[in-house]
Amino acid sequence: MKAEIIAVGTELLLGQIVDTNSAYMAQQLTTIGLDLHFKCTVGDNLERIKSTLRTALSRSDFIITTGGIGPTLDDLTREAVAQVLNRPLVFQPQLFEQISDFFRRLGRPVSENNRKQAYVPEGATPIENPVGTAPGFIAEENGKAIISVPGVPHEMRYFLEHSVLPYLRNRLGIREVIVSRVLKLFGIGESMVDERIKDLIEGGTNPTIGLLAHTQIGEIHIRLTAKTPDAASATGLIRPVEEEIRERLGDFIFGADEDTFEGVLSALLRQSGLSLAAAETSFGSSIIQYLKGMEGSEDFFRLGLTLTDPALMQKILNFSEGLPVERDLFSPDAARLLAEGVRDFSGADLGLGLTGRAGKGKGQDHVIFIALAHAGRTETLEQRWPSAMRFIENRMTKMALSQVRKYLLEGQGSRFKA
Repeated sequence: MKAEIIAVGTELLLGQIVDTNSAYMAQQLTTIGLDLHFKCTVGDNLERIKSTLRTALSRSDFIITTGGIGPTLDDLTREAVAQVLNRPLVFQPQLFEQISDFFRRLGRPVSENNRKQAYVPEGATPIENPVGTAPGFIAEENGKAIISVPGVPHEMRYFLEHSVLPYLRNRLGIREVIVSRVLKLFGIGESMVDERIKDLIEGGTNPTIGLLAHTQIGEIHIRLTAKTPDAASATGLIRPVEEEIRERLGDFIFGADEDTFEGVLSALLRQSGLSLAAAETSFGSSIIQYLKGMEGSEDFFRLGLTLTDPALMQKILNFSEGLPVERDLFSPDAARLLAEGVRDFSGADLGLGLTGRAGKGKGQDHVIFIALAHAGRTETLEQRWPSAMRFIENRMTKMALSQVRKYLLEGQGSRFKA
């Protein structure tokens, strides 16, 4: 059996929105052993959507569309499916009642154009949407099926978990359960991870082990997948393998499954009771924005400064010693003075200082100097990356925050609070 994903939306073609839906659906399809052979993107054009659907039906058994089932004139997926299957669109009163109820709960009147969303191709199985206003549907034809779900990511995920995957499991006659566990790492390269667990990857049959490098966020993910008659047995197979991987990779693993780096660090900071202040020069990091965006940041983030003028740094942070940064903002001493200065100025428990240089040309590395000041001492770190590496801002920021995480994990925070 072959699956195909069709992402509908001109904004996807123009690059205005990144298609994360297709990536998520592809990952989920692997958990039920359904082979994904094709993925494509098509704009909001009726004829092109129809052409794409016809091609998909000619080569795939299950076609999942995402997007294009909203209330506006350019939402054309339901019309395209109906015409390709040569079926009329039929009004579903129960869907319109669900949509109307959603708006009532929001305290807003339902618009007339929302009525459009209550139509599905004749004979299709409607899927209610309790988390939004766009119902979906499953239209079967000659042993194949077109499954249409919303394009809003959290709605799409709900549909997959509660409707699409159960439907596919039933159609495929799957009686076994497939359970996956994803370990998330930062601060180590994919080749080094592969080297450390190569024997486990090569010898793994159940569970299997796969690596995925997420360049944009600078993370490596290790996916453990087990297949058994029940979830408990699958979890039991995964557990000892996960323990072995954690033993080999240690603190490079910052979380698992739905954990995010910022979420894990935020939780650590709140649990420690320590406060943090950060100062940086404007060289390409985004640490202040990153910290401000963390959940519960008001509990620990005391101050963020971006400074580019050495004289202003002297005035605000009140450096008591000679100021090497007058000669060069790009130095380990500058990072140390920033960390110590912002800690003293803000009264925070931890001070984080960053300065660096983004490589602009061939042979010029991206370089960052990181300093973490606490009651005991100030620790500095230099980090380099090739100038051609993309998404360097995220890596610089996470590397600096990794020093905070390392400090907290080492338990020094428990004897530091003053």
